[in-house]
Amino acid sequence: MQRIAAFIVAHRKLVLLGFIIATLLAGALMPLVGINYNLMDYLPIEAPSTVAIEEMSHEYTESIPNARVVVKDVSIIEALEIKARLQAIESVESVLWLDDVQDITIPLDQLDQSFVSGYYQDGNALFMVSASLEDTVQTLDELRAVAGENGAVSGQIVTLSSIQNSTTSEIFTIMVIMLPLGIILLMVTTRNWLEPLLLLIIISVAIVLNLGTNVFLGEISFLTQSVAAVLQLAVSLDYAIFLLHRFNDNRELGLDVEEAMRRAIAKSSVAIASSAMTTFLGFLVLVFMRFRIGGDLGIVLAKGILFSLITVIGLLPVIVLYLYKWLDKAAHRSFLPTFKGLAGLISRHHRYFLLIILLSVLAFLGQSHNDFTYAMEEYPPDSIEQRHLDEVNELFGPERQMVLLVPQGEINKELALADQLRDIPGITDIISYTETVGAQIPTMIPPADQISPFLSGKYSRLILVNELGSEGEAEFAAVEEIKRITQNLYPEYHLAGELPSTYDMRVFTTRDNVIVNGLAILTIGLVLLVTFRSIMIPLLLLLTIETSIWINLAIPYFSGTQLSYIGYLIVSAVQLGATVDYGILYTQHYLDNRQKFPKKEATRRSIIEAIQPLMPPAIILTLAGLILWQISSLQVVSELGQVLGRGAALSLLNVILFLPALYILFDKWVEKTTMKADFLPQTEGDTHEKTAQLADHPHADAESDQLWTDQTNE
Repeated sequence: MQRIAAFIVAHRKLVLLGFIIATLLAGALMPLVGINYNLMDYLPIEAPSTVAIEEMSHEYTESIPNARVVVKDVSIIEALEIKARLQAIESVESVLWLDDVQDITIPLDQLDQSFVSGYYQDGNALFMVSASLEDTVQTLDELRAVAGENGAVSGQIVTLSSIQNSTTSEIFTIMVIMLPLGIILLMVTTRNWLEPLLLLIIISVAIVLNLGTNVFLGEISFLTQSVAAVLQLAVSLDYAIFLLHRFNDNRELGLDVEEAMRRAIAKSSVAIASSAMTTFLGFLVLVFMRFRIGGDLGIVLAKGILFSLITVIGLLPVIVLYLYKWLDKAAHRSFLPTFKGLAGLISRHHRYFLLIILLSVLAFLGQSHNDFTYAMEEYPPDSIEQRHLDEVNELFGPERQMVLLVPQGEINKELALADQLRDIPGITDIISYTETVGAQIPTMIPPADQISPFLSGKYSRLILVNELGSEGEAEFAAVEEIKRITQNLYPEYHLAGELPSTYDMRVFTTRDNVIVNGLAILTIGLVLLVTFRSIMIPLLLLLTIETSIWINLAIPYFSGTQLSYIGYLIVSAVQLGATVDYGILYTQHYLDNRQKFPKKEATRRSIIEAIQPLMPPAIILTLAGLILWQISSLQVVSELGQVLGRGAALSLLNVILFLPALYILFDKWVEKTTMKADFLPQTEGDTHEKTAQLADHPHADAESDQLWTDQTNE
């Protein structure tokens, strides 16, 4: 590492030029990164609903109806004209209306009113549209143009279009708010007016490199696009802060600027790399989720950590060497308190940890009983999307569609299947060849455009119109009942739609929970084992952060609110990876101090030394999460931000309050299971009491230093 440090310092112009070129190239690539706004696309390829959609795409030209278009105050003739206009939209594959299920040349009052009312009532027409999901924003604009000012559009097309618009507009808003607030907070929590701006520039370069190289992944999800930059900024700042502290310490020893930087790079790179590795692995384990959104998010976040590491070690020293005179002039005193009183209180009264243990047990039990959500169809209350959804539901009911594919050719079975499916609560109508054209009419008689939506030669397609919600126990029970009934008649079948996809999402994400959490704990535990060459330290560190996670995820349960399962699953790994660094920093201070002082004095000093460098990254991550929570209109992104921000604050509190108590309690075990711990032997009597008295003394550090020096000499 010394050679690399020497190269960076000696060839800083070349290094700077390389980063400038790389950043410009990455910035040019950023607009080329494809964004996928449909979470259902990330279901495992073996998921039944995914297989069903794949089969349907091979056998049929029309997809599942994914938009409901209501046009008001129109006659039958006008409705037919509007249907033709909808069919003329390039991205529209098919339009289903009353004329597809009934002979509208017959007077309406002579037709089956249960069919008529589903498509036309009181002069209002409802069209079920199947459209491509390639460009939902453009498609929705064209659908709304046909529907008119008084019309309304709802469905998956609207949801995906809303996600796309929100993602595009809100990322900029989030960063505009995050950057100035981050600068202000860093100015308060560091000792330099200019360093915060420098830190944010360095991490911003890393963010651009990360986002630009996403082009090589083909596309990323909107969820990854929404949170990647903010999380990378929040979790990487401490790497840069650590290197700057080491550089400043070296200069205080009298070293010249270049030598101070060479040593800072060489000495801090190992510690920074170890810290980055825990975060990197915490993110990377997400790739083992069978629900592929984990891999999408995990790869981008882990890649971001690597770019942050490279940028901090490579670019930050170069910029500092060019600006160190300005940095010297911008120094200011610390605005943070010393926390000596808090440190003394914690070191003397450590038995409060029993309360944290009790709270953690309750939290562990609570977080496992959360009421989870899996779907995404929620809009801001005052949005046009919500208003249109309410209008469509008010006029024609909250209907959705599922599609069932069964082998073609067994008419009697199909009729029996339709009869049984109608008995399922929530199923309001079944549209199929046998129901619309007629079971007795040979397939060669009707026009091809009446046959092709239902019969493919291999499958017969049934559209299950229902008033079920997007998710819930009743909805999932209905899916299971549909599968059970169909399975009894057809060994091979396929069920597709938003609700079946959400059902599969629940099945696979629930399985992923054990895998992701287990791998995160195992991999990070191994890094800690190697870093500290200790058995007990990794256990205590992991316990500290895991209790923070349990408390964090139990809050929705005890407050009676729902929690997105995707957010729950991701936070479990991300909070561990992003905040275990807090515990690592405290542990390093404790091990150093424990070689010179007894456990309580070592604890007091370690809290004082660690709390100030811990606060900037923890506060920034908390702030980033809160901004995501407040700004994003996307439920899954907002919840992810809320839980992550709260988790960072809880992890900081646990590292300050819980971890020191654990080290005091298990001091002997830590010493016995740690290689070359070299702890100072514990003493009893006057010396121990004097330390307790010194804890709150204004000159506590100097006096206790002398006390333990005298004791050691004796």
